[in-house]
Amino acid sequence: MAVKYDVRPRLGIRFSLPVNIIIFIGFLVISPLLLFLFLVLVTIGIQPLLALTLTLGSLLASYINVVVAEVTYYVPFNPFMDLMKLFPMPIIIQRVDKLFLEVNIGGAVIPTIISIYLISEYLIHNVLILISFIVSLIASSLIIWQSARLIPSIGIALPTALPVLLTLMFTLISTAVLHANPLAFSYSLGSLSTLLGADILNIKKVIRLMRGVMYQLEVRAFLTAYT
Repeated sequence: MAVKYDVRPRLGIRFSLPVNIIIFIGFLVISPLLLFLFLVLVTIGIQPLLALTLTLGSLLASYINVVVAEVTYYVPFNPFMDLMKLFPMPIIIQRVDKLFLEVNIGGAVIPTIISIYLISEYLIHNVLILISFIVSLIASSLIIWQSARLIPSIGIALPTALPVLLTLMFTLISTAVLHANPLAFSYSLGSLSTLLGADILNIKKVIRLMRGVMYQLEVRAFLTAYT
């Protein structure tokens, strides 16, 4: 029996606070991602205090999710399947399931804003570097998309090291050949390619297979690889 669904825009905020605050604070202190992001921002000329604010904000805001869409599924099912084998009864009940699509502030919005800033400030002024970045972004996103696997009721599964290896490879090539800014290139490429390849390109698959759960758009694979 086919499952029908419709997608409606919806705006809301959901907080998912860490269960253990002490462990969370410890994670903030030792996370290599924080040091990497802080060094990127400071190296490119952002004031240390502002860089620290953006760094901590990206992690703290990872527990803030903006609901952007609600998918409603109309699932036909028969609760008397076994009984119907003896007494045929054309009884079909429609069950309603929902899926909420969320955008994670710390895992999607902030990295995207920082990436756009880095691209506009350090990559867009050289046509060859910009073309190299776009080609790298498309290639990385497609490779990540092909490698991503959707596990129903859990989410997107992706080899942890893949985004990092792709980012490192393309950054080394662009840095060696075109003298691109390695920090701006690597952060922007790693963040955007993971968000595009793992999440955005899989939206249709997510809608088809992940009813009944919350699904967040975030650069989780890139973050996991650095933490």
